[in-house]
Amino acid sequence: MAVSIRGRPSRSIRMRGRNDSGEENVPLDLSRDPSDNLREILQNVAKQQGVSNMRKLGHLNNFIKLLCNAGHSEEKLGFTHEEIVICLRLALLNEAKEVRAAGLRALRYLIRDSSILQKVLRLQVDYLIARCIDIQQSNEVERTQALRLVRKMITVNALLFPSSVTNSLIAVGKDGLQERDRMVRVCIAIICELAVKNPVVVAQRSGLSTILKNVIDCQLSRINEALITTILHLLNHPHTRQYVRSDVELEQILAPYTDFHYRHNADTSEGQLKEDREARFLASKMSIVASFRSWSGIINLCKKGNSGIQSLIGLLCIPNVEVRKGLLEVMYDIFWLPMPVATADFIEALISVDPSRFQDSWRLSDGFVASEAKCILPHRARSRPDLMDNYLALVLSAFIKSGLLEGLIEVITSTDDNNAVRAIILLGELLHMANTILPHSHSHHLHCLPTLINKAASFDIAQEKRLRASAAVNYLKRFHEKKKKGPKPNSLYLDHIIRKSKASHYCRDQHFRPQRDIFVIKDTEDALMMNLRDSHILNHKENLDWNWVLIATILKWPNVNLRSNKDEQIHKFVRRLLFFYKPSSKLYASLELDHSKARQLTAVGCQFIEFLLESDEDGQVYLEDLVKDIVQWLSSSSGLKPDRSLQSNGLLTTLSQHYFLFLGTLSSHPHGVKMLEKCSVFQCLLNICTLKNQDHLLKLTVSTLDYSRDGLSRVILSKILTAATDNCRLYATKHLRVLLRANVEFFSNWGIELLVTQLHDRNKTISMEALDILDEACEDKANLHALIQMKPALTHLGDKGVLLLLRFLSIPKGFSYLNERGYVTKQLEKWQKEYNLKYVDMIEEQLNEALTTYRKPVDGDNYVRRSNQRLQRPNVYLPVHLYSQLVHDKTGCHLLEVQNVVPDLSYTVRSPMLDKWEGIKQLKAALWALVSIIKND
Repeated sequence: MAVSIRGRPSRSIRMRGRNDSGEENVPLDLSRDPSDNLREILQNVAKQQGVSNMRKLGHLNNFIKLLCNAGHSEEKLGFTHEEIVICLRLALLNEAKEVRAAGLRALRYLIRDSSILQKVLRLQVDYLIARCIDIQQSNEVERTQALRLVRKMITVNALLFPSSVTNSLIAVGKDGLQERDRMVRVCIAIICELAVKNPVVVAQRSGLSTILKNVIDCQLSRINEALITTILHLLNHPHTRQYVRSDVELEQILAPYTDFHYRHNADTSEGQLKEDREARFLASKMSIVASFRSWSGIINLCKKGNSGIQSLIGLLCIPNVEVRKGLLEVMYDIFWLPMPVATADFIEALISVDPSRFQDSWRLSDGFVASEAKCILPHRARSRPDLMDNYLALVLSAFIKSGLLEGLIEVITSTDDNNAVRAIILLGELLHMANTILPHSHSHHLHCLPTLINKAASFDIAQEKRLRASAAVNYLKRFHEKKKKGPKPNSLYLDHIIRKSKASHYCRDQHFRPQRDIFVIKDTEDALMMNLRDSHILNHKENLDWNWVLIATILKWPNVNLRSNKDEQIHKFVRRLLFFYKPSSKLYASLELDHSKARQLTAVGCQFIEFLLESDEDGQVYLEDLVKDIVQWLSSSSGLKPDRSLQSNGLLTTLSQHYFLFLGTLSSHPHGVKMLEKCSVFQCLLNICTLKNQDHLLKLTVSTLDYSRDGLSRVILSKILTAATDNCRLYATKHLRVLLRANVEFFSNWGIELLVTQLHDRNKTISMEALDILDEACEDKANLHALIQMKPALTHLGDKGVLLLLRFLSIPKGFSYLNERGYVTKQLEKWQKEYNLKYVDMIEEQLNEALTTYRKPVDGDNYVRRSNQRLQRPNVYLPVHLYSQLVHDKTGCHLLEVQNVVPDLSYTVRSPMLDKWEGIKQLKAALWALVSIIKND
């Protein structure tokens, strides 16, 4: 840090030696008069000779004890605050860093309000504080206390903050990274806090430029976002917008892309230039994405003229591989799209962004089926818009208008590298998104396709470009076909739930597969025998070498003689399969989960279970043998110690966990349920519910049983929901969302009741999860009717509970129930007074949480940081509004009319007070309220 920039003593003086001192134990009698104690303390602190540094340190610490005990009253202390500060400031000139640190700490405890702070500043103590910040880097204790004092000053009254200290903070923030100063991030954080509370003092000292410089210096997404958000916050209001030159300062974040010769630091060596450039690209990308997550960022980067967005898109037409690669990454992040792997193979890239591809959070040891279903199965919301669609529509419209699609076509047709493949997938994603969320009036984006097709068909352009365009058209066709199919389940568990749910809707009372009306002839018998022979199962001992495709075909064979199992070859076929699948054989059960044939073998196993279910008595004997063997394995696994039961038995790593799918297949058939009861499977699972440290077994149980029929499966689920560990209860609660989205039959009859029970769980995370699922479930009128019938208590769950209760008003039965208790009138008054404004806060809080790396914890009021893990695109469904529910009923409409609600709201919209934040918030509240009435009118 250059001395000339800092304006402070030469480095030789700054590096002078300082004595290290320890604290001497100085007694403090708190029963004495506080003024006597304080006089003794101040006398010892102020003496230049005769008192050791150790003793001064003890007295300074006693001063804090005295303040905490006696308070800050001048009458009690016997000294004015000004006199105290005069004595304490001498400690900041002491040669020992520990004494100086103690003096800073004492001042921090003393400064309680603006009046004391003013006295501190009047006595020019701020220059001594600045000196302590800008001192030898090894004096971390002293500098830490100085920075804590600085934050206290900002908290007490940021408008009084001195420019002297601001200069020191900015100096460290500006040059600290080059000197490897460990306090640089702390200083930048304080500058950001000060910029929000007192932008004038920061702007006048070029502090905003320092913040923006550190944006490009920082490759940590959470810190980078906090820095750029400070600037965006200032741009968001007319009173502070004047301090930011958006056309110059804000667009600094684009420089690594727009300036091909960009160097962040002039002294970066040629050898480090490539690495430094990659770091700047990453930091710039983070800040650009964060800017597009805010109104002020979108408006300033998308304004007319030479805007930032046009500068970025224009770069796509320049054949610079590195810049194109970086810009494509920016676009993917802005639109919440997964980045394809770097490859020139389109199919490989397309597979890498398939939403059905396996994710680590879907493992049994993590979120399992509940996490997978939340990603794969669509939300049940029908009546409420997703505000993220509105946000993305705005951003997409701005990019399309600025020529993004044409820029992507240029990348596609001008190169064959990885960038071209990524550009094709991005173009496909954006076209799909445009057709989904943009209104028809903005369908002009389609004009890019004729451009691409013309290039593919025209002989007026180079053959190389024509072939690339032609290939891109074919790739887009394949991409569109994949999008039309939608995401499919990745795991056999979710696939099992969806298939059984669909089957129950079509043939609920049909326990056996319908016999096909086939005339059995000799050719059919011959074909069956040929398949048996070619499957190699009868004469080949290597199980994995069997033809499992033919085995699956045989299990589905429509021949009634096969079902009766009278042929000896058929019996041998069944016995060989039975031996392979029995846990005691350790053949199927010992295979790894990632085995190439794992999915096929498990699917055939479930077909084998169904085959035996539909067979005659001999088949039932085989089935009973298999089920009893599974029960014995299950009992031994759950009976061992937790670590051995999961590792020695391979539940986490082998196909043994798929035995639960076999049990689930049985539970979906009436005869299968009888077999489970006969073999004591349900009793075994109930016993596991009472054991500790068996979370994985319980998750498998919850995820595989069929709940469409009343019986022991629901009893087991209910027991896990109420009696298991917190993690298991939470998982079981989340699984109810899976069943809801999978459209399991008669969910309203039993699922809603289970969710209502979870609302009273002792763990708040579980109760809030149940409340969120109920909110989604109530999009279906049958579920809402069932909830109203139960009349649950919801007000203890906070604002979300109140909003769910308001849903009752959309149905006559629910309106009558609440109106009879006077709830409707009270809520109407409450919303007019305060809740309309609170509704704005709720929406913006959800949007802020979705668009930033913050999340609001369930048990607290403060925001905490998220992890660096990349998030999927969030959903922000519009919360229920009181007025939107009232207009469903004539009585509710009459209440709104009597209360003169609409005229009052209309007046607020026509005559807004936009010079204050409160006025802007009232306008937002009025607009949301009117929209809620209109959209349900």
